[in-house]
Amino acid sequence: MWSFNNQTQSLFEQICSLFTPPCLLCNGFSANLDNYCPGCYADLPHNHYCCAICALPFDTNLGASILCGDCLRQPPHLAHGFDQALVALHYLPPISSLVHALKDHDNQAAGRLLAACLYQYIHLNNPDLPQLILPMPLHKKRLQQRGFNQAKVIGKLLSKRFGISLNDRIIKREKDTASQQGLNKQQRRSNLRQAFTISPSASVRKILAEVQHIAIVDDVMTTGASANAVAKALRKAAGHELHIDVWCVARTLPPNSKLHLY
Repeated sequence: MWSFNNQTQSLFEQICSLFTPPCLLCNGFSANLDNYCPGCYADLPHNHYCCAICALPFDTNLGASILCGDCLRQPPHLAHGFDQALVALHYLPPISSLVHALKDHDNQAAGRLLAACLYQYIHLNNPDLPQLILPMPLHKKRLQQRGFNQAKVIGKLLSKRFGISLNDRIIKREKDTASQQGLNKQQRRSNLRQAFTISPSASVRKILAEVQHIAIVDDVMTTGASANAVAKALRKAAGHELHIDVWCVARTLPPNSKLHLY
């Protein structure tokens, strides 16, 4: 049996580095095409303990299937529009930096890493997969400025890995809404009122008539107001019962969360 000493291990990693990219976080040997090494992946701010419906992060392990106050007070359709949010990470460094690298600089390596983290989380936590992936849309003005939709970048990678169709023409963002930053939950919902519409085309009506399970993909969730608005628009357009998941890379923490000390 082979016994790797330090010199042999170093040579092995140098050879493998010719075929796999280095870890985006430590620049070390990644051993995969997802741009992270096992050590850095383990150290990421994973969303282990959270509300079973909206994925609001909890400071400690409160047990499985625990709900936050909002989700206890109202059923999912009324509280959020969607049935369940699956959020892999907390929006803390280095995840926040990677999100900005993707959004602001079109860093595709960062996009692959973020999508891979979300894939791993979904793969481990949600075996009941949707029939269709819908990326959270950008307004055409913002899309022209940025040149791409970061949610679609992540969604396409998930679509390929899971073998699920992606469609970015069903949901349209009609309003170039003001920044959501600094707004409370009620203000965010008001800001997003009538911001999203569903394409009235016959092909879209046919798709929505045939599917029962949809996943909305986005990069970051704060209060869930955008996902809530999209989910409600989808339910209204479908005209039948839909199961709607929200898949997000990261969620911001509540202001009083002790996880800010991570």
